[in-house]
Amino acid sequence: MANYRTVITVDNKEYSTLRDILPDSGTLEILFIAKTPALLSVQVGHYFQGKQGKMFWNKLQEYGILHVPKGEHADEHLLFNNYGITDIVKIPRNYGNEPSDEEYIIGIKRIMGNINTFRPRVIIFVYKRVLDNILKHNFNLQTKSSYGFNPILEDYFHSKVFVFPMPGTPCNKEMADVFMEELRMFLEIKIDPISY
Repeated sequence: MANYRTVITVDNKEYSTLRDILPDSGTLEILFIAKTPALLSVQVGHYFQGKQGKMFWNKLQEYGILHVPKGEHADEHLLFNNYGITDIVKIPRNYGNEPSDEEYIIGIKRIMGNINTFRPRVIIFVYKRVLDNILKHNFNLQTKSSYGFNPILEDYFHSKVFVFPMPGTPCNKEMADVFMEELRMFLEIKIDPISY
């Protein structure tokens, strides 16, 4: 069983965090971009281990986007499906503790580098605010993103851009189901059913 804990040094201080899960080379079907690792997730050594994070994995499984055998961690199956995951800020923090503008600006360079390197077919922003901050700080856009696909942003990222309708956000369940179905239909061409 993999463990994704690592240690980074920022301003001469060490932080335990989660390393990016990215392939050595090639392109990605999906690049998930999160905000920061949660402290609980770092402790466990796997992405999205809190209550809301587990709802994220469950929603991906519900729509057949990720298949995870019982008892295994979802992030262990990302690379197998040609998916990757990263955070815009790698210093962990608890839910509701927002990174500063400076942290976003520093993280944007790495995120845009990953997008250029792996040329994902779809970029899925786990949190809408992360995309909105990238639009503001990197592209000088005051435009706010929408949940689901954002076709007007494709030229900026050279990929499909999708904001995940995370439970607990202003996106209601009915709309979230519509957006997830659109994502499932878009990915269906490339994703074969996997049986374990």
